[in-house]
Amino acid sequence: MAVKLDHVTFSYNVSDAYRVDALKDLSLQIEEGTFVALVGHNGSGKSTLAKLLNGLLLPTSGDVRIFGNSTLDPDKIYDIRKSVGMVFQNPDNQMIASIVEDDIAFGPENLGIERQEIERRVEWALSKVGMSQYRKQTPFKMSGGQKQRLAIAGVLAIMPKILVLDESTAMLDPKGRSEVLKVAHELNKQEGITVIHITHFMEEALNADRLIVLDSGRIAFDDTPEEVFKHYEELKAIKLAVPWETQLAISLKKVGIDIGEGTVKDEELIDNLCRLL
Repeated sequence: MAVKLDHVTFSYNVSDAYRVDALKDLSLQIEEGTFVALVGHNGSGKSTLAKLLNGLLLPTSGDVRIFGNSTLDPDKIYDIRKSVGMVFQNPDNQMIASIVEDDIAFGPENLGIERQEIERRVEWALSKVGMSQYRKQTPFKMSGGQKQRLAIAGVLAIMPKILVLDESTAMLDPKGRSEVLKVAHELNKQEGITVIHITHFMEEALNADRLIVLDSGRIAFDDTPEEVFKHYEELKAIKLAVPWETQLAISLKKVGIDIGEGTVKDEELIDNLCRLL
């Protein structure tokens, strides 16, 4: 099992007399090689969960295990952080060098990897995000989508088994978001990397194997995107909207045209409408 959370609660101490539970008795398991989308409104606990996965935060109670290793075990935290690569919202915060290849090499250099292996990893990581031609350039003049792809490459260079994208598309335009998602899905399918994509864009969950919805620190839904999006009224109640494809299917059903409430993808919607016509 890649990830296992066992009755995890995490509390932020607001003051000596007051604390806020960001996660409440949360249990879940994520199998290796899956693509999981994790969604929820602001304050639902998404980013807190992300930081628990590589020990940036430790649970107030309960246990977080990565490939069987507990984040509470100080002897295992190094192995956990090599296994879990984190990509955050602002790629500028993850860049430390003025040349792309130096930036990608920073992680493996800090792991004490030999120079020849570092060069191999830099070349491999850049090729995986489609940025090989930029290795000698500066990252600071690039688009948001390009920077985020470089941030992913920097994480890939440490050869993680799990890639956590923590609101990594939030600051990007549609083109940049599409670029980052394409890379994430290719890494999942081609390299077998477990991807945990944390987002507030519901449509970004369409092609995930599994969709987990958080609400006030608890799991509200955990199923395939198709099944979760059938609960559109409940999702609306917790300030989440289903993708437009599902909204269209719902609207058509209300006027007597039933093409299936589970329809969530463009091609499925088109096929169902063509059969109907």
